[in-house]
Amino acid sequence: MTSNRVIIAGTGCVCAAGRTVEETFRGALSGEAEFSLPTARVQSAYTDRFPVFMVTPELVASCPEDRSLSQHFFLTAAQEAFLQAGISPQALASKRVGVIAGTSVDASFNCFSVYNNWRAGKPSPKDPARLAHYFRTPTAGAISRHYGFKGPFQTIVTACASGTDAIGLAKSWLLSGFCDAVLCGGTDEINLIPYDGFIRLLIASKERCRPFSKNRNGINIGEGAGALLLLNEKTAQEFSVRPRGYVLGYGNACDAYHPTAPDPTAKGLKKAISFALKEASLTADNLAFVNAHATASQANDAAEAMAFNELLPGVCVWGSKGVTGHTLGAAGAVEAVLSLTALNKRILPPTTGFEQLDETIGFAPSCGETAVLKRAALSNSLAFGGCNAAVVLGAEDYYG
Repeated sequence: MTSNRVIIAGTGCVCAAGRTVEETFRGALSGEAEFSLPTARVQSAYTDRFPVFMVTPELVASCPEDRSLSQHFFLTAAQEAFLQAGISPQALASKRVGVIAGTSVDASFNCFSVYNNWRAGKPSPKDPARLAHYFRTPTAGAISRHYGFKGPFQTIVTACASGTDAIGLAKSWLLSGFCDAVLCGGTDEINLIPYDGFIRLLIASKERCRPFSKNRNGINIGEGAGALLLLNEKTAQEFSVRPRGYVLGYGNACDAYHPTAPDPTAKGLKKAISFALKEASLTADNLAFVNAHATASQANDAAEAMAFNELLPGVCVWGSKGVTGHTLGAAGAVEAVLSLTALNKRILPPTTGFEQLDETIGFAPSCGETAVLKRAALSNSLAFGGCNAAVVLGAEDYYG
């Protein structure tokens, strides 16, 4: 093994399709997930018209009062990642363990309930512990303190690219010697602001989303978390870890085209994909598939298709939001976990929701279970503000 390998020791996932990686992947294969009108925790005038992908009520009910739902989702996924790795958080006490959490809701709207109570005429909480519940430390700090880690932590808020950016930064921390291990990923809960926001931008669908379809008409909001425990080679050897995969490359670029719309020429996405492939020392010919952002909005899918047709001709395209929904800051991490699972199981699920070929797109995404032969895949994310990110993952047997 060489010293520049970033090892994925374990992964975890929770979303509408399942509470574990295995459950979620089965949901991706079958196309089954929790898809319905929002529950009462989303107070919106649109909840009778725009369905969402929500986690189970049982998972929501198990959230402690002093923790946000987003943090609860992340810790649930992280617990699975540690179990899969065969390493307890306590065993890493002497190591420099970093935490990088990508999110949108948990960093931006975590005091929303204070304002709701104030508008309803309810008194503000006077107990400092209750204040801390409302004005929470950004996600990564809360996760790091929960485990008692001594390393650095950072919360990334690059909208819907946050989860992918978290993985990329974690790779950098490990290769620079800044950390021995990094718990990274993304998490988000359904919240009124993004729910109403996408509806008012006229890019939300009243039906189940149809990625890359000619008749696509918008996104479905989702929620959940994806977590990855990454190790440097020395730490992996010390704990006799069997790699679940590898982070081979990462790229990020901002096109600064529009606050809420992707550049129709996909300039930034092309750069991000190119950077990631170059860092991985791979070409399109080495990829088994690309897990597209595939929100099913007209603009997103068209921009992605332009990038894929130019840079990744012939590479199989998969979109997984038809079973997870758009989990915002969690999307990149959830999709990275699913991509790695597909590589290791050697099977690619169908793109749930795809119905009709769009000639302007130029390809049909995966339409049935597809055999995965090559040992690397790319997963990319697009976000408001012109953020574009891509990560290249290697299977557990990538190095033989």
